[in-house]
Amino acid sequence: LRSDEKVRVVVFKSEVKGVFCAGADLKERAKMDDAEVGHFVKRLRNLMDEIAALPVPTIAAIDGYALGGGLELALACDLRVAASSAKMGLIETTRGLLPGAG
Repeated sequence: LRSDEKVRVVVFKSEVKGVFCAGADLKERAKMDDAEVGHFVKRLRNLMDEIAALPVPTIAAIDGYALGGGLELALACDLRVAASSAKMGLIETTRGLLPGAG
């Protein structure tokens, strides 16, 4: 996307009704050792940094749940547009975990 001059805007939108992005599977993350978690978090942060640095406007079209990494994805975008039914949160904090992408 970064080098494609035909791309004028990037819109992140879910095809799943009622869910923008539910984030990572916390049960799966709980099975990871420290090295795996570190690698996962590093890749997630790099992805969010890449989205934030895109040379075109990025838009998160939030229609439903945007939880954990899903909310972080929306926050990495330049513009967030949310339906009145949207629910957003960092649920990992209720389990003593820091948000993965910072």
